[in-house]
Amino acid sequence: VLRGRWAADGRHLEWEMSEVVKCDPALSTRGMDEPSVALLDDGRLLMVIRGSNDQKPDLPGRRWVAYSSDEGRTWTKPQYWTYADGAAFFSPAAASHLIRHSSGRLFWLGHITPHNPSGNRPRYPFVIGEVDRHTGLLVHESVRTVDDRGPHDSFMLQLYGTSVREDRETGAIVLNLTRFSAEPVDAADRTHNWTASAYLYHIPV
Repeated sequence: VLRGRWAADGRHLEWEMSEVVKCDPALSTRGMDEPSVALLDDGRLLMVIRGSNDQKPDLPGRRWVAYSSDEGRTWTKPQYWTYADGAAFFSPAAASHLIRHSSGRLFWLGHITPHNPSGNRPRYPFVIGEVDRHTGLLVHESVRTVDDRGPHDSFMLQLYGTSVREDRETGAIVLNLTRFSAEPVDAADRTHNWTASAYLYHIPV
């Protein structure tokens, strides 16, 4: 994590790098990346992190979490992220997003799968849930589906959420998401169609 503060001239930022947040390679096969950070009510920072069980499908595919009590200088050892009631859930290797709403509520948007994923897949369904602002854990009963694979979608479907923001006028969570499949175009030369449409989802909260 990079921590920035304004220099004395008020025009430049001075940067300080935190300690490295390290994972156990026996539990996440491709390290950890694509973190999302948010402030909890007690002043701690919450970091939700992507892990992976790629090449080791017997490992549970999980989302990871670490906390900082010193404004991001040091972090706890990453642990499996769970629901606030202690139950575990599966999540593929994919980016996710934390967003603090103007109401003070904290939301997470990402993937939760009913079965153990294999590396990046499946990247559906895509869900939104509320985070407990004291524990930093996901509130189980708040989780709802934003989008999922439909009957005419390929099993290769990836629901790829690229950014999240709050609509200032309506208070809805606005999600930029691509429904991407990379379907084969010509089996002979193994080319794929890497194009997909981008969609804007307005999620009332």
